[in-house]
Amino acid sequence: MIPHDILTLYSAKMLEYGIAIFFLLLFIPFWSYVQGSAVAPEVAPARARTPAPATDWFALPADRLFHRGHAWLKGDDDGSVTVGLSDFAAKLVGPLTRISLPAVGTSVGQGEMAWRLVADDGRTVDMLSPVDGTVIEVNSAVAAKAETAETDPYERGWLLKVRPTRLRANQIGLLSGQAARRWMDEVLVGLRGQLAPNLGALSQDGGAPLHGMARAIDPEHWDALAASLLLTGKEDSHA
Repeated sequence: MIPHDILTLYSAKMLEYGIAIFFLLLFIPFWSYVQGSAVAPEVAPARARTPAPATDWFALPADRLFHRGHAWLKGDDDGSVTVGLSDFAAKLVGPLTRISLPAVGTSVGQGEMAWRLVADDGRTVDMLSPVDGTVIEVNSAVAAKAETAETDPYERGWLLKVRPTRLRANQIGLLSGQAARRWMDEVLVGLRGQLAPNLGALSQDGGAPLHGMARAIDPEHWDALAASLLLTGKEDSHA
């Protein structure tokens, strides 16, 4: 048999170990809490500074293909395509008084000037066609009332219907889906980094972007800025 004094010593040691383990278990969550509290003030501001994605500001319908000059096209059942300006282009240049459209029968080329936006201060900005082909119809309602292209650029505000001649080849240079969203995010990063500390300063109540963003950024040379972004500036005339 084990002597009584040895059993007593063994029990005392086990009690000490139990108490030590108990306090260790209490200490672990306490230390995690302290560490979490210490880093929380640094994490919160970083999240607050994260820019909103482009899709929060500018609509990019999944059924459209986008040219880097901010025009779009959508295939029609009869083999033609419908063409218009993007939501970004409308908000960049607007408010508009009219849109000068090519006549029916005019040939257009991808990356070539196809129509002209006329702003309410009389200045103009050209836009590029996203496709090669022949104009078979124009939206006369938009030509007469450009506001429709600003408020509903993807539906009632369409500009041209074109009979394409090289659609398969043209599609290689167009963007859709996730690629279009990444491209628009890159455009906004460029605006934030090069033209303004925070593009949010150009929005209404920090939310929707202002119509006429180019004017808010550079009132004196806004048309040159807009032309650069739409790839119709002098240095981009062959984009």
